[in-house]
Amino acid sequence: MGSQFFAGVARTDITPPIGIAHANWGAQTHQRAAGVDIPLTATALALSDGSTQVVIVDIDTGYLWDSLAVQAMEAITALTGIPQSHIRLAYTHTHSGPSTSRSRPEWAGEGSEMVDSYSDSLAHRLAGVAWAAVQGLQPARIGSGVGSCSISVNRRFQRPEDGAVIVGRNWDGPVDHDVNVLRIDTLDGEPLVAVVNYPCHPITVGWDNELITPDYPGAVRQTVEANTGATCLFLQGAAGDIGPVRGVARNGANEYKRLGAILGLEASRVWLETSSRPKQDRYEGTLESGAPLAIYTDEFLAEPDRTIRVANRTMSLPLRQLPPPDEMQAAFAANLAELTELRANNGDPEEIKLVTMRCKRTAMRAELAKGVQGHTHRDVEAQAIAIGDDIVIVAVPGEPFVQIGLDVRGASPYRTTLFSGYANIGWSYIPMAEAYPLGGYEIEITPWDPATAGQIVAECNAMLQELAGR
Repeated sequence: MGSQFFAGVARTDITPPIGIAHANWGAQTHQRAAGVDIPLTATALALSDGSTQVVIVDIDTGYLWDSLAVQAMEAITALTGIPQSHIRLAYTHTHSGPSTSRSRPEWAGEGSEMVDSYSDSLAHRLAGVAWAAVQGLQPARIGSGVGSCSISVNRRFQRPEDGAVIVGRNWDGPVDHDVNVLRIDTLDGEPLVAVVNYPCHPITVGWDNELITPDYPGAVRQTVEANTGATCLFLQGAAGDIGPVRGVARNGANEYKRLGAILGLEASRVWLETSSRPKQDRYEGTLESGAPLAIYTDEFLAEPDRTIRVANRTMSLPLRQLPPPDEMQAAFAANLAELTELRANNGDPEEIKLVTMRCKRTAMRAELAKGVQGHTHRDVEAQAIAIGDDIVIVAVPGEPFVQIGLDVRGASPYRTTLFSGYANIGWSYIPMAEAYPLGGYEIEITPWDPATAGQIVAECNAMLQELAGR
């Protein structure tokens, strides 16, 4: 007889005010969000086996930067009693939300005055929705399935004129098209939750968009919920070097709902084909009709084990040497002064676009250099939530390249392994070692040593083997 299994789900709106700083692209000329296309949400899933509780919160944001993530986890623990080790904050990584980093408003320009009050409200909003999910816990069943969808492509494209790696479409690069889906029903068979796990950068909507939107993950949720009746959570995958096949720098505002619908329809198909209760056909006899018809009934099998186990593994990851922060900060200050003057004098939009790009790049590099100065390693935490002996949800911070996810899933002792980056507390790209000699955007702004990806794979694999009792 399997253990008890309980699930609860809740959602809250976290859409920021119109007019907030909307500075997530270096090529943009606008400063404030001009409106809302699809609202931003936070959706919480609470799970329990009667003794162990966990909560996963799917959040429409680029990141919750370190201090804000800590505040959110502390607030969730204070309100629900769930320890921080059993909390998963999952960022969709939309690039069309507000600029929530406290270091960015300097160059974001107008709308920055709204950032702090919005960010300060998030911790309690996330705690509230987590608490509501816990309050809604009810007996449930869970099943899993996998489909395939090709709305994504490796984005590290070597341009033909000089071989430089830029963000584009590398059709020969590694990619993960698996759509992993969890189906959770009530004991009466009513739809409760659909969890969709897929890796793709939410950059379908590009630099020219002035509207707040969750990008394609929002359209995935809408599509899945319309087709299944379940509340949908989206867990971003290992998307560091994976982007959408359309949009980004062209027509993205019209593409993201289409791509999200394509992925959502495949996730819906998998969900509808998945049973949350193990069963098999049992032949009962024959019905004589125009042709003799076999009569079958469902024979329900023993309930599987649904014990919840959680593992957390601190990984001391090697850092590489970056230029001194003072150099980067001086470059940023010079660019910011130029941008401020251009904006004040209604300068040429193309020149504003160019200097905004420089501000963004130098600000990111200054922040990274400051974060690693004087350190050779940084501790980050991997997390695994196992449900029985066949389902596990693995999460690491930052933006892992897709091969990291493929390698962890390939060696996992669990039949269904959902792998995600963009989790809890952490930042920056995590490239594979072989990507460093080629260079490119992700390599330029990562603080990690080339050995980091291999270490993450090894430590995640060890964590899963230990969790499975191997």
